[in-house]
Amino acid sequence: MTSARRFGYAQARIQARLSVLPTDSDWQRLSSARSLSGYLEEARDGALRTWVKGFSAHSNCHDLERGLRAQFLDSVEQTATFSPKPWQAALRWCRWLPLLPLFGHVRGGGAMPVWTRRDYRLAGLLDAGGRFDPVAMRRRGIEMLLSPSGGNGDQVGTAAVWIDQWRQRWPAMSGADRRRMEALARRLQRHWLGFMASSPDKGWERRRALRARLRLDLHRQLLTPAAPFLYLALVALDLERLRRALVDRALFADERVEAA
Repeated sequence: MTSARRFGYAQARIQARLSVLPTDSDWQRLSSARSLSGYLEEARDGALRTWVKGFSAHSNCHDLERGLRAQFLDSVEQTATFSPKPWQAALRWCRWLPLLPLFGHVRGGGAMPVWTRRDYRLAGLLDAGGRFDPVAMRRRGIEMLLSPSGGNGDQVGTAAVWIDQWRQRWPAMSGADRRRMEALARRLQRHWLGFMASSPDKGWERRRALRARLRLDLHRQLLTPAAPFLYLALVALDLERLRRALVDRALFADERVEAA
């Protein structure tokens, strides 16, 4: 069976979800909201309403981070479910993407942040002391994401390990499909390398450019194995943009309270 036939059902589901992702006009409309409560109120009347429905003006940064990670994990699971079975393991491997910065931090010798104890999705990975449990990590097949750095920066090195493991989960495919998947893997790795080397303002420019490129690739590759991954990459970038908008406003509100 060709990939076009196998991914026909997935294509319809992806196109439906792609049509409701936020547009530039959605982001522009929301940018004028100064407070977290104002931003959430505006966001509930538009493309972001599903992603923000669990938040309130009282949500702190940890609530926001935890909720947005959960939104991405839900997207991963939904996408894996409607995709061909041979590709589901590679798609579910994407569930660890939001935690790569944490894994890279710990991999480099950093202490476990306090928020990890309050994230129920991490509960099964931590020991009684709140550290990553090696046995639990091996059971989930992610122990290599905490292996000591092999010379790369800890964040970049962790991303490289993730991509290597992702490749190992790809099933057999045609030569053309493999070339598309390899091109996506190289693009993501270049993005990580470029982002780590960029100043904060340039980093966001790189994300916008990557999103435009991924969206173009998705329209060209809808009936290929790359399509679900391209869609999830777009979701991740949009959730990351929403995270910045919400956390910035939550921190601004915290600073006003402290100054009062």
